[in-house]
Amino acid sequence: MNLGLRNQERLRLGVIYALCAIVLIWALAPIYWVAVSSISTRRELYAQPYKIWFPSEPTLESYRTIFTEGAKFRDGGFSPTADLMSSGLRNSVIISVASGAIVTLLATAAGYAFARMSFVGKNLIFLLIMLMLPLPIWVSLIALFFIMSQLELIDTLLGLVLIFVTLLLPLAVWMMTTFVRDIPLEIQDAARVDGAGRWRLVYSIILPLARPGMVAVFLVAMLTTWNNFLIPLIFTRSDDSQPLTIVLTLFIGQYEVAWEDMSAAAVVTMLPPFLMALFFQRYLVRGLTMGAVK
Repeated sequence: MNLGLRNQERLRLGVIYALCAIVLIWALAPIYWVAVSSISTRRELYAQPYKIWFPSEPTLESYRTIFTEGAKFRDGGFSPTADLMSSGLRNSVIISVASGAIVTLLATAAGYAFARMSFVGKNLIFLLIMLMLPLPIWVSLIALFFIMSQLELIDTLLGLVLIFVTLLLPLAVWMMTTFVRDIPLEIQDAARVDGAGRWRLVYSIILPLARPGMVAVFLVAMLTTWNNFLIPLIFTRSDDSQPLTIVLTLFIGQYEVAWEDMSAAAVVTMLPPFLMALFFQRYLVRGLTMGAVK
């Protein structure tokens, strides 16, 4: 009887591991293909039949090319060279860092207000903010584009930052409200007994204890902004404000696609969020799971 149960348990675990392996391969295969293509030559990429699991002659020429002298694409209208890649990287950093910082600051203040303060209409305001969470961006694109046009914020970094802050703030407010609510009231009461005012309480008690949540909010906002493609595609027109996600599309020419250069640029685009998630995963996991249980 025990032997039969053990066999069933092993079979169940084997099926689970097999399904996990399939999902993992499905998720990592495109990334592996991009990484391999970035160190392959164009001759190998266009070989028939395609048999490249790893290039026979690995090269970093594509990485040198995209930062120095890349050929012109899009019928000669754009040139993904050092200037275009550097401007795209600069724009991505500015937009994502600024959006993450502003969202974190506003969400922390709002989270404390909703979790610890009493004011007229608090529940109604919080409900209205939460109703924006399931709202998809495309239902408001036309109105948003009209508003941004009237404000002359199309093709500007400020315009992109404002859009991302508006879209990310409801989720961030909900997260920070949850984090602050889970801070024990006894700590706050003890600080008040010792004579701490509201600002001292926020600075010395709330902010240090809510730091994992703030880091989580910043990372989620920054990574979401960095990886976004639809909004920059619609609201930018030139390399003055186009981030790396848009720069990647410029490697598609009228008569050819520079797969090796595009893959190298894609690896450069994926590397910063990957490193951030790798080095800050402790704060990210702690922040996202904080408040899940009492």
